[in-house]
Amino acid sequence: MSDFIVKKASRQGVIPLIGFYGESGTGKTYSALLLARGLVGQTGKIIMLDTENGRGRLYADVIPGGYDVIDLTDPFSPMRYREAMAAAIKAECSALIIDSMSHEWEGVGSVLDMAHEIEERSGKPGLHCWKTPKMEHAKMMLSILQAPVPVIVLMRAHYKSRQGRNEKTGKTEIIKDDHTTPIQSEAFIYEMTVHGEIMRDHKFRMTKCSHPALVPCFPKDGMIEIKHGELLRQWCDAPTMGAKADAPKGVIAVMKKKLWALTEKEHQGDPKALEQWLWDEAILGEQETLSDLNEVRLQEVIKAVEAKQQPKEQLL
Repeated sequence: MSDFIVKKASRQGVIPLIGFYGESGTGKTYSALLLARGLVGQTGKIIMLDTENGRGRLYADVIPGGYDVIDLTDPFSPMRYREAMAAAIKAECSALIIDSMSHEWEGVGSVLDMAHEIEERSGKPGLHCWKTPKMEHAKMMLSILQAPVPVIVLMRAHYKSRQGRNEKTGKTEIIKDDHTTPIQSEAFIYEMTVHGEIMRDHKFRMTKCSHPALVPCFPKDGMIEIKHGELLRQWCDAPTMGAKADAPKGVIAVMKKKLWALTEKEHQGDPKALEQWLWDEAILGEQETLSDLNEVRLQEVIKAVEAKQQPKEQLL
């Protein structure tokens, strides 16, 4: 008899994996703590794995509800990260912050260190030096992906440079990238539910979003706040089991009529104008269209529109 069970796919209960990266001093740690507090609520237990020599404690007096810390010192091997994560989960954390994941890749005892040590020991450079380090890194990544709680990983980042030709002068010169690149395995950030860069002005720039409805959960042009963690938690907890297909006949059409009526002043009979207004107000995500919306997402959009209009009604 087969042990495999086929069941209806549902988004409810999603455990997000979030990645923030940026230069030193941009506010990655503070942003992660605010997002985590929103995710777990006022009483949820946040644990931070701190590789930054105690710098993770800096915000102990400003984060509502506080948080706990596990000091993770060198060697920064993948196995040590796995052990620290296991300790945090055993301590019943509600959300886990890893600050920073970059040490696992290039710190003392890291993946790069392991490969270099194998090369020196064997006296033979080549791909064989990477076999064991990459296997250990993959095990660590699997531990993160299978964590029973939300995980927020922080990575240091730097501006990459490359040689290129100046279009005006025709001369070859060193060109610096417009945005930073995280210090980790190239494939690491592709595992994230959402990842983004924390800029020098502390604003968040989204660089990956695995679902269009997640876009409004993060600031379009601003800093991460507790409210963004709350929005993310609502998205993760929302029951969506093929809502578009399973919705009673005509329900979505009725809801769209309601949205159309609510926004009559904004669209003035033009569907494209309505969509543009919803984008401008950050009610629709940049990658969303009205035709994409299922029943649950339409409910969220209608509530957001009503909330926007509420102050106007009170003034009248």
